[in-house]
Amino acid sequence: MKMQNLVRATALGLSALIASGCATAPKVDPDVARGRQQLVDALDAGWIRVVASGKDRQILASQPPSKPGAALSYMVTLADCLPQPDLAPFPEEPVGLFKEILDRGTIRQVVQTTTNTPNDTSFFFSSISDAQFQAVLDEINAHYKVNLKIENVVVPPGPMPSTSLVVEGKADIVSQLNATGGDTQGMRRRTSRRFTCTMSAISQYIHIPARSQLAKEINTVDDLAKRKGLRICTGPLATQTARAFFPQHTVSTKYLNDLTGCDKDIQAGKADLIINPLPSLSIGGLKGYKSVHTLIVAGTPLWVAREDIECPSDGNPRTEDKCFRVE
Repeated sequence: MKMQNLVRATALGLSALIASGCATAPKVDPDVARGRQQLVDALDAGWIRVVASGKDRQILASQPPSKPGAALSYMVTLADCLPQPDLAPFPEEPVGLFKEILDRGTIRQVVQTTTNTPNDTSFFFSSISDAQFQAVLDEINAHYKVNLKIENVVVPPGPMPSTSLVVEGKADIVSQLNATGGDTQGMRRRTSRRFTCTMSAISQYIHIPARSQLAKEINTVDDLAKRKGLRICTGPLATQTARAFFPQHTVSTKYLNDLTGCDKDIQAGKADLIINPLPSLSIGGLKGYKSVHTLIVAGTPLWVAREDIECPSDGNPRTEDKCFRVE
């Protein structure tokens, strides 16, 4: 009898513990997840139609503004979403975040401050991303009979808390600032956010002073990988890739004026080579460099929050708040 009572008491205790755990678990409105996924699906549907119509190529043929058509030589098409509109319908009965965006008439995207001059590598890419995003919105506007406007949520140069901004609802999406393979706030982006089709992709190139001894010695990415202790200068479009693939070298990053700044470091003997996504630095007005294709390609989608991610603030505006998954 005592053993039966003990078993019964233990069972009741476990039941109470389980019930208590369920009672304290956070409840998520199913429309939150559904609405966020609808936003991703709508962006994908729009992009797939842009590609199917050939508008993506038309955009590249007109870019960048300083050298129309040059983008055709350095933008890569990553076919992770084939141009098959029949297989990518727009979501019906919008809810949650997607409905909120359609109702308010604006979509808030995270963007980053640049000089907006040819001194920055991003100058040769940002206008492409802007045109691609507008083309996607044109498709969404036509389907839902709305007129969505873009509202920019601007963050300063350098590492940015872009995951926090969408998780906290301060922005709806992160624009094409972050490559899919990278990390933000202590987590791989692929596991900390929802993401769309890759809308643009770029290769990385090694730029070596043509008169240097290195120009004779580095002809492939493997030649660079075999060496140690070189000083690599990069900008924000190459820094994570360079640091991850070439940890045996010293990588410095210039978040503003990276083209002119890295060139100055080369001339002053403070850097040995440059890595960035331009196939030739002559596109940016810099002469005297040999360019080597790394055959490393990074793609950028648009990003939407996940509801199982939290990024609590540590109260210090100078540190990057870490994100983690909530089970």
